[in-house]
Amino acid sequence: MAGPQTVWGIDVGKSAFKAVRLRQSGDGVEVVSTDYIEHSKIMSQQDADPDALWSSALEKFLAKNDITNDSIVIGVPGAQTLARFSKLPPVENKKKIPDIVRYEADQQIPFDMDEVVWDYQVFEAEGNPDVEVGIFAIKRELIRDHLVHFDSQGIEAVAVQAAPLAAFNAMHYDGLVGDEATVIIDIGTESTDLIVGTESSLWTRSIQLGGNNFTEALVKAFKLSFSKAETLKRTAATSKYARQIFQAMRPVFADLVQELQRSIGYYTATHREVNIGKVYGMGNAFKLPGLQKYIKQNIQLDLIKVDRFNKIKLPDAEGGAGDASNYSVAYGLALQGLDLSKVNSNLLPPEIAMASVWKKKRPFLAASAACLLLTAGVVWFRGMADRNTLELNSGDHNVSVSEDNAWSTILSPPNTLPPRPYGQLISSAAEKLKSHHSQLSSQGTIELEKAKKIEKLLANRTTWVKILSAIHSALPSPPDPIKDATNSEEYLAAIQSAGLTRDKRGEVFIRSLTSQFVADIDVEDDQFPKGDYWDANTKEFPKKGSEIRPGFIIELRGYAPHKEVSGSDALEKGLYVNRTYVKSLREAGRKPGQGFFFNKINLTVAEEREVGSGRKGRNEKPKPKVGPRTKDSLTGEYTDDDYHFHIMIQVVLTDLPEEEEKK
Repeated sequence: MAGPQTVWGIDVGKSAFKAVRLRQSGDGVEVVSTDYIEHSKIMSQQDADPDALWSSALEKFLAKNDITNDSIVIGVPGAQTLARFSKLPPVENKKKIPDIVRYEADQQIPFDMDEVVWDYQVFEAEGNPDVEVGIFAIKRELIRDHLVHFDSQGIEAVAVQAAPLAAFNAMHYDGLVGDEATVIIDIGTESTDLIVGTESSLWTRSIQLGGNNFTEALVKAFKLSFSKAETLKRTAATSKYARQIFQAMRPVFADLVQELQRSIGYYTATHREVNIGKVYGMGNAFKLPGLQKYIKQNIQLDLIKVDRFNKIKLPDAEGGAGDASNYSVAYGLALQGLDLSKVNSNLLPPEIAMASVWKKKRPFLAASAACLLLTAGVVWFRGMADRNTLELNSGDHNVSVSEDNAWSTILSPPNTLPPRPYGQLISSAAEKLKSHHSQLSSQGTIELEKAKKIEKLLANRTTWVKILSAIHSALPSPPDPIKDATNSEEYLAAIQSAGLTRDKRGEVFIRSLTSQFVADIDVEDDQFPKGDYWDANTKEFPKKGSEIRPGFIIELRGYAPHKEVSGSDALEKGLYVNRTYVKSLREAGRKPGQGFFFNKINLTVAEEREVGSGRKGRNEKPKPKVGPRTKDSLTGEYTDDDYHFHIMIQVVLTDLPEEEEKK
């Protein structure tokens, strides 16, 4: 994007406002000025007023800096944006790439396209036919909430960029990214941005762990207020209690390293041709005693903290204002404003960008309007003269044409008409055809929209039938005497003739089935209690990767009559349901080639529906029941001992992976 001589890159974080002003100087750039304004409170504190902190920081910035003739590029947190990367199929005509990317974006972005602002970046390596594209998006409501603070102060941005992409631009321009993969770990207040990039590729992920997690660990360990714990964290390096502080924060260290290992492992598995070179650390969190060493030892890669940049010199300052890595995002944003960035995607809403362009063109439009009026006057006078000439030769002619003969008039116009009637006749025929074309086009649009809606309705129709079939086929088979019963009368006669009492029939009944579609099944773990899948040793959720897996959360509610088991309490009855129906569900839902598989199945703890006071303990005698007992409306048998269960099934809408088939 073209810009003026100087550009501000502005990065508003949860703990501080950071800005860098750059201008081109020869073949490079120079820092004109910087600004670092620490908020009086961290925005995420419970007693903080984020809007007031925003306003205060912007007012202080404008009081010290004149931005009248400067361009502004603004950063947004990586945790608020979505990044997806994919390789495109071979394309001979590069002009088709935007259409292919549009299709990819529609598949990759888990929101309605009207709800997001998105852009993309193409990555190509010289001599390599593969084309990789990065798709970046942010929800419109989030970008509006972010920009409204700047708008209230009269600050107009020419571009908006995600913080991790801006940090990559800074490191790339500064010569720290080469042919080998460079890992950048930027630890912020609420999240950590992991960026892996080369000269011709990029991959990012936001991890929901940041400086606040270390502070909250100290709050719990030492029973401090958040502000006092924050002060203790910042002075940990010089505190005589540094060891105790480190021990209190160690669980957060471990969680952060675990996420870094998982992310880097995913990248290396999907980019086997790339070798990881250097790892750079940025952010105030790296001032914590032992953090840099701890990460380095666990990821087994050399970790270098960014203390300065190679191609710019920042003014000397103390505290956070003197930490070069705090300016990396603002540095990258300003570079983009100077057209010196590797990634130039822009998340500024198009309508805002257009309004800004028209506002700047207003003075030129006024001058242009004056010229147009003068030109229009000359044309008008000439037109009047020509019109008078034509009227002299026009005569009295019928120039109307119907829609039916409009096309024949265009193909074979009469050659006996004077110039003016001839022109009117052709124009009238063209208008008739244009009107007819518009009608047909609108009809086609309506039909196309109907077809798209029908296509959406039919999506997954066969898969859903297979899912229901798997749930039904897993139900226990009834005994032979009642297997062939087709109605309630035959069923009742069969159990009476065979003498099969309620507790001998081995039946499981489904009372209700509800389902919920989710765009990414792996972010719906709160639907399942931790005990069902949480690994207490590794403290992680298995199979939780970066790929998006759509699916369903299915909820079954039902009951099973009491089965003869070693005990009579709800636990033993639950074991019966688990050993029969749940076991069969796992088998039916994990067959290859179905287009889906049951990933997690959870049988919640349920108990007998007692009519009286309390539940029987495992080693207690049954308590007396009070009140009327319940009966089966068909058989007349008592149902007090039925086991009522609740089953949650996590269905992933992909074929069962090969490694899962072997289990």
